[in-house]
Amino acid sequence: MRTVQVTEELQAYLDGLLAPRDAVLARMEDEAHRENIPIVDAHEGALLRLLVRLSGAKRILELGTATGYSGIWLLRGAGGGSLTTFEVDHRRAERARANLADAGLGKQALVLEQDVVAGLEKLNARFDACFIDLLNSFPSEEVTRLVVELCLERLDAGALLMADNALRQGEVLQPRGQQARNVAFYNALVSRHPRLESVVIPIRDGLSVARVKD
Repeated sequence: MRTVQVTEELQAYLDGLLAPRDAVLARMEDEAHRENIPIVDAHEGALLRLLVRLSGAKRILELGTATGYSGIWLLRGAGGGSLTTFEVDHRRAERARANLADAGLGKQALVLEQDVVAGLEKLNARFDACFIDLLNSFPSEEVTRLVVELCLERLDAGALLMADNALRQGEVLQPRGQQARNVAFYNALVSRHPRLESVVIPIRDGLSVARVKD
């Protein structure tokens, strides 16, 4: 079957099918575009919300808060659930707290200003879903593997493990830089992990979606 190329016209059509975002998300999208803040786009956010809702996940773990945009989508999919999210940048963490509060989700979210590895090692909690938005930030394949294992130790059977930027703008085909090698390593690790069943969805820059086997 021939793959459909997403032209500008087709992208505009797809954009028109999305439900309108509320004022909080619309403002955050404008700010991210203006300030070059890396966030998921609305299509990916809607997919995250749908995946969380379909899985029935209530306890969400997120690695890489930024300003809280993806966290809002995740929490809206969790329907009264909770979000624990890590962000090392203090100013972004503060903005995320404010944005989550503006969305009426402040009491459901815990924004931790900690390094992901150190924070996960101290985190004594169980989760139904994890979203990794830091694949481009890990310093090595070893750290990437460690983060995956730390997440899996806290995920129950049936839980989701999701990661953004799984295609790294196509650099995974011939990964030369460390960031591209980390992403390619993550994809291979997850696809072959005995505890996971997975797929990479070619939306935006690629969304890796895995489920912890029963």
